[in-house]
Amino acid sequence: MEVAYSDNIVDIHIEKTGPSGRPMAIVTASPSISLDKLTVAIQKVVTRNTDLRAKLGLKACPRCISGMDFGIHQWFDPVLRVDLDKIGLGKD
Repeated sequence: MEVAYSDNIVDIHIEKTGPSGRPMAIVTASPSISLDKLTVAIQKVVTRNTDLRAKLGLKACPRCISGMDFGIHQWFDPVLRVDLDKIGLGKD
């Protein structure tokens, strides 16, 4: 199944422990979305989210989230979503 991308959608995936051992936010967006819009989206959804910071163990103020890594990627290939039941690999 192919997933359509939009210039108004940004995917943000949070990992409690990224490759460096610190929390990480992986941001994926259309190449047409400006860096300004991405920055605002990250601030509103991630860095100013006190519940998320608490779950990740970050004690910094909303303006300073040292200890969290960010990866920003552009969409370039369709995402493949696989329904394991449909291919015979569902529940045992």
